[in-house]
Amino acid sequence: MDHDDPKTTMGYYRVSFERKRQAVKTLSLMVIDRHGSSAPCSSRAYEQRSVAVPFGGCTEPSNVKAGGQSCPIRFQCSGCGFYRPDPSYLPAIEDHANSLRADRERAMAMDAAGFVIDNLTAQITSYEDVATKMRKRMAALPEDERSELEDAAAVLRRVRAGGDHKLLPLTEVSKTGK
Repeated sequence: MDHDDPKTTMGYYRVSFERKRQAVKTLSLMVIDRHGSSAPCSSRAYEQRSVAVPFGGCTEPSNVKAGGQSCPIRFQCSGCGFYRPDPSYLPAIEDHANSLRADRERAMAMDAAGFVIDNLTAQITSYEDVATKMRKRMAALPEDERSELEDAAAVLRRVRAGGDHKLLPLTEVSKTGK
């Protein structure tokens, strides 16, 4: 379409509900936890009890209710027990690990405190571990299953890029205590 930005083209592209449903069904079986252990879920749980966050799925209830906008640990996903990535997040996980590496280099150049460097290093290691374990699981699959999984991952990345996220209603709390 000759757009400068691929996001512009994505505005015209719509993934059908059936195609999204099939992709969710395929990928829900490949969900892991932050340690890289298998954490498969039903496709219904994948969609209803989790929310897409930058580097995976999140099952933390208040964050799910807020549509992924209320992370209590500021999106340090790989250190959270509610973190549930699947292969559709691999490119984002790898990009984030690279970004963290650059941040660590800047922090070292700034003579930042050791705890800052340690935190960045721990996050890099954690994200790399998740990505490595996910890739090993995928590599162990027969070629046809791996291809189906990669196609499903591409579909869900397109859906997330579309930005069509619906937030759940939040309970309004009165400041006056009434």
